[in-house]
Amino acid sequence: MNKLEKITYEIKLEASPSGGSICKTASKYYTIGDIELQEEAIKEGKEKASGILFKAIEAYLLANPNAY
Repeated sequence: MNKLEKITYEIKLEASPSGGSICKTASKYYTIGDIELQEEAIKEGKEKASGILFKAIEAYLLANPNAY
């Protein structure tokens, strides 16, 4: 813990030619000091953040069906 100052995510949802969506993500990690992050920890964090994001999008779209 206390290894990161912040994390930024850029997430783009694009329409798929066959229907549905394509999710493209990019992230940048800002560490405190010269700490090196392990790939496994990064992957776990991305999966957790994606799950939260998709739940938020789903809740918004269900509450606002005219938004799409």
